[in-house]
Amino acid sequence: MEDQPSRFLPMLALRAALCCAALLIVQACSANARADMPAPPRPVGLRWEQFPDIPVPAGWKPLPGEDHVAIAIANGAVRRLRVALQAPGGRADIEPAEAMTRHVGSVLREEGWTRVGGGRTSDTIQRWTKRAETLTVTAKREDGLVVIRWQLAAP
Repeated sequence: MEDQPSRFLPMLALRAALCCAALLIVQACSANARADMPAPPRPVGLRWEQFPDIPVPAGWKPLPGEDHVAIAIANGAVRRLRVALQAPGGRADIEPAEAMTRHVGSVLREEGWTRVGGGRTSDTIQRWTKRAETLTVTAKREDGLVVIRWQLAAP
């Protein structure tokens, strides 16, 4: 009877070795598969050249942590834009109404946009139209700096 367990020991050792080898192979294959995968594409970024009639204030940058969308297809016949631009850090003194007056109202009018409804150029919420597009622009203070939000869509 003592002979029987000793007969199974080499088989158990062989099975354990085969299991370890199988685990190592699986791990190596999955590591190689990850290494062969292409890196995820980098964000294309905002392509303002596709929106020449929407002014970008000098020095203003896209607000970090926001999802920004800038799409223009069919040679610009279909455009979508959703972006939040933050005032430069050195411009904490600018107010939302002042930002709208300087960087939105008169500039959009010069680019052929028409204001929807009345109001002052300093209004912090403005809607504009051009052809079949509607542009909504808002300005408010966030984290101590003024942020202008642009949203362009077809009506």
